Amino acid sequence: MGRSRRKYKKSRTSKVRVGLPKKNPNVFKPAFCLPPKLRTLIDPLGSKWDDKGSVIENYKSFGVVSNPNLLGVRSRISRIIESDSLQVPQRSDAPVSERVKERNELIKAIQDYSRNLKSALGKKRRDGKTAPLQPSTATQRLHVRRLVEKYGDDYQSMFMDTKLNKMQHSLATLEKLCTRYRVYKDKNPLINLFKLLGTILAKRPTYKQWANQE
Repeated sequence: MGRSRRKYKKSRTSKVRVGLPKKNPNVFKPAFCLPPKLRTLIDPLGSKWDDKGSVIENYKSFGVVSNPNLLGVRSRISRIIESDSLQVPQRSDAPVSERVKERNELIKAIQDYSRNLKSALGKKRRDGKTAPLQPSTATQRLHVRRLVEKYGDDYQSMFMDTKLNKMQHSLATLEKLCTRYRVYKDKNPLINLFKLLGTILAKRPTYKQWANQE
């Protein structure tokens, strides 16, 4: 009986078979090779890997730790170690009133920092103050101006107008944008601040003028 042509095609070794060479466990090959000039700069003595020595001994000869997790580990011994850095700090000789004053100043500084951080994030502080409103961008001012001119304070109508309110802002977002627009109008305070700084710096005398005055 004749052989199937399909089975014959499958059995043919049409693809090239590549066999990887087996690794010799007794031969050590480094993962990368350093250039000779760089090797002399790092290791002027020319240390070499000792095939007969252990891995830890070879690492020590190269100045490398075999396990970096052991760097922060302290030895466990039965006796108590007395070190100045581990002892409770000594009390200062200052009077009690000065120590209380320093502590209160530290607490106040921490509280002021937390309040300023809340203000910067736009959150409400305990004293009721909030961070100043950020100026709107040019695109925001363009869209909000049209909404304010058409609807005034009617935020519900602004919300329902899908043509002017293309970004589909919510009622709260529209109210915030309109408030920022009414505060700054079409002016950007940051630009005015930079202009003011530019005029101040322009009035300052240059180094040549200052040298001539001297």
